[in-house]
Amino acid sequence: MQSIADELGIARSTVSFVLNGKERQGRISDELAQKVRQTAERMNYRINELARSLRTGRSNTIALVIADISDVFFGTLAYHLQEYAETKGFAVIILNTGEKKERLKMIFEMLSNRHIDGVIMVPVANIDEHEIERLNPDIPLVFVDRYFKTLKTSRVIINNYDITKIATQLLLGKGCRKLGFISYRESLMHLQDRKRGFIDALTPNNLYDENLICEVEYSSFKYEKILEFLKDRFNNRQLDGIVLATGGITALAGRAMINMGIKLQSDIQIVGFGRIEITAGVSIPYVKQPMNEICKQSFDILLNLIETKENRVVDCVLSASIVSDMY
Repeated sequence: MQSIADELGIARSTVSFVLNGKERQGRISDELAQKVRQTAERMNYRINELARSLRTGRSNTIALVIADISDVFFGTLAYHLQEYAETKGFAVIILNTGEKKERLKMIFEMLSNRHIDGVIMVPVANIDEHEIERLNPDIPLVFVDRYFKTLKTSRVIINNYDITKIATQLLLGKGCRKLGFISYRESLMHLQDRKRGFIDALTPNNLYDENLICEVEYSSFKYEKILEFLKDRFNNRQLDGIVLATGGITALAGRAMINMGIKLQSDIQIVGFGRIEITAGVSIPYVKQPMNEICKQSFDILLNLIETKENRVVDCVLSASIVSDMY
């Protein structure tokens, strides 16, 4: 900055105002501001982010803590969040828990040491909410996709109950009367809401059968358990439709049915959760989440928490939709 000031014969503070985008605050003319920027470009000036963070107390860096980077949903979430954050001048560090809660303590210690401004987090499956509270309450935190019933933290989720009820009613409208539901077994509310939506759509018509619920553990033998469930229920003519509760479950169940030789939307009707890449030659309806809006809302809520330093809780519920693609 001093070299630029010497080059132009102006005060260093003038250069600082311009390069930090505060020329109006410093009452600096557009002509002089343009000269400062051109000189900075010619002299290959780059802002020292470390020095600026020490001065401002902000690193302009946030973290996205997700469950499984290999999952299409979480990979898409990371992509859209990074794209949006960059337009706001923020960098994003992406961290993968692999659904292992023992990783969280190390992750939050690292984030504190690196002076991360805030965290957008997909909570780990089957973790106690009090374990989250003990990690680091001083870092602004927004949950996305998943949430806890009583933990008072800002969150961005979809209308899990309503959209699953609609998905179930879609299958009822197609004449299905033996409806199954395949999901992960966990305590987080988003899956509980989806299960309630499924049950409440069937109960008025006395069509709910708890024996047609399949809940598998995330960590082990999930494909085998789903395959076993399908072979038993479908081969015994107990299933004519299935609601699939997550993107991962949809991919696993879709592969299992194809491997069994089941003709999707003919032998059995399904509604997926998130688009699946299988070759079936038919149109398969699925729940589509508004990814751009999820990322925009979660970042904007987090930025507000960072800037205001307030603990105001924001509960943002976005509407998903059901669409059909030809596979």
